[in-house]
Parts: sequence; structure tokens; C-alpha cells
Amino acid sequence: MFGVVVCPKCHRARGADLSNQTTRCAHCSHVIDLSKARVYARTDSKDKLPEAVRRMTEKLAANIEDYPAERKRPVARAPQKEKQPRKADSMNMEELRTLATELNRGKDHFDVEDVRSSLGTVSDEDVNRLIDKMLDRGVIFQPQAGWFRVV
Repeated sequence: MFGVVVCPKCHRARGADLSNQTTRCAHCSHVIDLSKARVYARTDSKDKLPEAVRRMTEKLAANIEDYPAERKRPVARAPQKEKQPRKADSMNMEELRTLATELNRGKDHFDVEDVRSSLGTVSDEDVNRLIDKMLDRGVIFQPQAGWFRVV
């Protein structure tokens, strides 16, 4: 039996073999105790698991799931000067999917440099924010460190 759980540390959905006692989050390496974790979806087929994870990722991104309010704790920060809007902040789901599809077209995978070159002159922080947004929204996944593919 396989299921979808959410990491209590980074709050990202991941698939897990429920016959195991624990699983490790692929994003933050936190060890998740499956006996205590809430299972959001179950399936007998390992082939159906990626689709279930993608659906849960979209629910979390859209705040559809009734996930606990303490999910993100406010952090006290020093006042900062006004920031310019970031490219990642202004992109909707359709634009994210289009960009990811273009980056992956004709290739097995793409990397951070591909994203940077497609956006032009943007900061490393903007590139990382865009990649994080695409990962969080379930548009792309990371089969290997530094490599990305369209879902």
C-alpha cells in the first residue's frame, strides 16, 4: 500500500510506501514517522502515486487542504526597503507550465542555468524562487539534485 503524506518540517507532499515505519523527505531530508503522519491519499499501485502527489501539491499550493494554521510560523524580521516585484511572484500556473515545457523541450531534463538563460538578466534569488514555485505547484519535479523535469 502506498500513500501521500506531507512533511511536517517543509510542508511538501511526497509519496511513501506505507508498509515502512518511516520515510525521508526528498526536499529537506526530515525523517517522517508514518505511524503518526496523516495519509492524504492511498493507492495499491505505485504507478498511480505520482499523480496523487501532484494533486496534493496543487491542493497545498492553492490552500484547498485544511492543513493546520500553524503550518507557517511568522518570523520577526527587521524592516526592509521596498522591493521590486519578482518575476516568480507575477507568474500564474499557466505561465509556469509554459515556461517549464519550453525549458524541457527536446531534452531529458533542464537545470538552473537553463532557467537563468531563459529569463535573461535576473538574480540567483529570482531563479531559485521561480524553481521553488514550480516545485511547490507541482509543475516540475527533481529526479536528481540540480536536474528538473516537467510533471
